[in-house]
Amino acid sequence: MPMRSVMFGLSVLALVASSAHAQQPTGQMEVDCSRFTHNPDGSWSVKQPLELFSETGRVRISPGPPFKPGMSFGGLDIARMLDEQCR
Repeated sequence: MPMRSVMFGLSVLALVASSAHAQQPTGQMEVDCSRFTHNPDGSWSVKQPLELFSETGRVRISPGPPFKPGMSFGGLDIARMLDEQCR
């Protein structure tokens, strides 16, 4: 009987985990363009710390080196996203 309870508990846990994963954002995410600066060389710089949520999780971005096209940060090509949404 205890083994049956353990198996039931694991099944419920797996179901909850899979439904939580299904609610993760998918597709194109929108960014707040006002929080970035487009640089003359085509790169983008963040003005203030912010968080983006991707399919792989939360990505925290702080001011620092610029994002250049093709550069991956937290699994995201920030410059490409900004080129598509903010130019």
